[in-house]
Amino acid sequence: MPKRKYQTPEVLHDAPLAGNKRADFYFDDFAATFARLIASPTTDTPLAIGINGAWGSGKTSLLLRIKDMLDNPLDEKGAHRFAADEENKFRQCKTVWFDAWKYNDEDELLVALVRVILQAMQKDGFINKVKAWLEDPKQKTYDVFGMLINAFQVSFGGLGAEFKFQLDPKKYEQISPFEKYTAFFDYFDDALGLLLKAWCDKGTLVIIIDDLDRCLPAKTVQTLEAIKLFLDKSGCVFVLGADTRIVRAAVETHYKNESIIGEGAKDYLEKIIQLRFDLPPIFEKAMENFLKTQDKTKVDDAMLKRWQALVAAAEVNPRRVKNVINDLNLQWFMAINSGQAEGVNRDDFICWQALLRAAPESFIRQINELSEFPDIRHDFILKAVKWQQGTEEEKKEVEGQYTAYKDFSRLRKVLKQVEFSSDFTPETLNAMIYMTAPRPKPEPGKPLVEEQAEEIKQEKRVVIGTVTEYDQVLPLRPVIGTIRNEENEFEIGGIRFMRVPKGRFVMGSKDDNELAADWEKPQHTVELTYDYWMAKFILTNEQYAEFLGKKKHPVSDWQKKKDHPVVYVSWNDAVKFCAWFNETYQAELKDAGNLSLRLPTEVEWEKAARGAYGNEWPWGNEFDPNKCNSSSGRKGGLNRNRLHSELLQRLKGVAKEEDKLTEDEGTTRVGAYSKVGGDSPYGCADMVGNVWEWCNDWFSEIEYKNRTAMVSNLVASQTSSGRVLRGGSFYNDRIFARCAYRSNTSPDYRLDYVGFRVCLVPF
Repeated sequence: MPKRKYQTPEVLHDAPLAGNKRADFYFDDFAATFARLIASPTTDTPLAIGINGAWGSGKTSLLLRIKDMLDNPLDEKGAHRFAADEENKFRQCKTVWFDAWKYNDEDELLVALVRVILQAMQKDGFINKVKAWLEDPKQKTYDVFGMLINAFQVSFGGLGAEFKFQLDPKKYEQISPFEKYTAFFDYFDDALGLLLKAWCDKGTLVIIIDDLDRCLPAKTVQTLEAIKLFLDKSGCVFVLGADTRIVRAAVETHYKNESIIGEGAKDYLEKIIQLRFDLPPIFEKAMENFLKTQDKTKVDDAMLKRWQALVAAAEVNPRRVKNVINDLNLQWFMAINSGQAEGVNRDDFICWQALLRAAPESFIRQINELSEFPDIRHDFILKAVKWQQGTEEEKKEVEGQYTAYKDFSRLRKVLKQVEFSSDFTPETLNAMIYMTAPRPKPEPGKPLVEEQAEEIKQEKRVVIGTVTEYDQVLPLRPVIGTIRNEENEFEIGGIRFMRVPKGRFVMGSKDDNELAADWEKPQHTVELTYDYWMAKFILTNEQYAEFLGKKKHPVSDWQKKKDHPVVYVSWNDAVKFCAWFNETYQAELKDAGNLSLRLPTEVEWEKAARGAYGNEWPWGNEFDPNKCNSSSGRKGGLNRNRLHSELLQRLKGVAKEEDKLTEDEGTTRVGAYSKVGGDSPYGCADMVGNVWEWCNDWFSEIEYKNRTAMVSNLVASQTSSGRVLRGGSFYNDRIFARCAYRSNTSPDYRLDYVGFRVCLVPF
């Protein structure tokens, strides 16, 4: 194997701009405006200016530009850098840079701030003047300056060799109070004021404080109070760079016992900061121009082609844009140098990296959960793009699968900008995820290599095309063709139905799922070759009463809760309802596409509940107690384990009588959780919680576990005495109220927590 020639990645620096380099995003114009304001003799002092912006928005770069303009007002040709026609009208400025975060561990940030000011004086040569002053016995401020310098030298760690003056110890015995910080603050104020005035003469001292929003709340407040109480002196200007939201939160945290919150915290900041400037959001066009000016070795044409996706991934934040570019470059060169980039389209790689950067953790976790089914995972990515870029009809078709991500604007923006090529296959997606080179495509007519054949052999997949009869009361009709209807829902006989499209979906639970029971494993895929319609709601008391001829339900008064799920109905009762419905609405069913109503199989039920990509709950993979009627969403004493214990006994063939529930432990009206996002990807309500739902199948653990080979039908033979129940009930917590959880009971049983939902299939 020939030795690979390694390549070196190029990255953008993340340091703030300094020196005379031209700034991007109008920062030079902003800096010149601030410099003119600060240096103008008409600007009254003291003055505190706040520059607000999120982390990474460029606050430090802007502060450095302001400092540079004030420190070096003349350019190399002698012209005034920020006011060429008014250079003689601006006062001289001395600048001090204070990185608050750097001194976050100091006991008193004021001490650190004063030390930094004195060190700036030392660097400027002013300390030599102070030394001469101290040696002049006629100087009236001799004792004050001496105490100030000695206080720092003795009590606060010293100021370095430059400050070790030969002072008469007896002359400064009065400095003993400086041994305590509180006493120090009482003594030093006048001395510091005189020192600053002497240093700046008739000019302005500009103290620039950066990274205040990175300090702990107590340190943030210390700095703000130091500005107001001790350094609020004529001739001083403070420029603070910080995210105002974080600073305000720090004030609220520090003063929570004094109830300085909300508007109170806002008023507190306004008393300290007189001028405020919010860094404006950076236009995408400005970010495009920024990327175009970068070295081509760092931002190449392929990146520029997808600049909108990269910028959206970074939320148009300068620092994050650089990070996205750098991370992408590093990943790509890792793939190149390891030989894993062969066969991977670079444009696809850039789109994938942008998507990863923008995706929330739950989105990434769902991708990882589909690792055993590469083609399903690949479809999940492509359908996500269609969710944002497709036609209105296409968006409507898939939007239910991505309901959990509709509030993630960053993800949606990137999905609008990416475009995967025909080279983007399940294998190349795997290559980009695991940094492995995709296998060469098999040549037409040639047999698969051993590994490829083994993968196909072991894939856990079921294809369901036709189903056979197995019950005399409710036969499963042969399924042919596809339901033709442009809408995703319609109504027959007062029952609303939602379309569930044909295709593959992930069924069951993974072996490492800690919430899953053995009888819902292994996870596998099922391919339904027909569309079908699932009832949006569990059948209600009112709908069941029509079947009974408006008579009173034998075991429950339907008029009391018309829009609640009907309960105390056996599997046999549900089958009789379906037969009655098919006969009563025969003409309507024929006109709708020759449809037949029955109980759903558990395969049909599970796809309608969780969608194509294996959601743990109908709305996604994070449990939300506010989206279903389960015991996990109630306060107080539901017996969460009662039903589970009973079901385990029934699996062993042991029946058990039930006690009637109290009124406040019962059902909720159907669709009560639809407005808060509790529906399934296909728009079906209450698929988990409320009441368990009968399915058509006999319950089988054995056949479920062995359902990993290609089969032609979905019928489980009768290996138990129970019919399948799905969805959990108000009794159950999140473990049982999951899309994949399976249970069963005798088809003759009528229980206070079991109802049913129906579906329509092509006749």
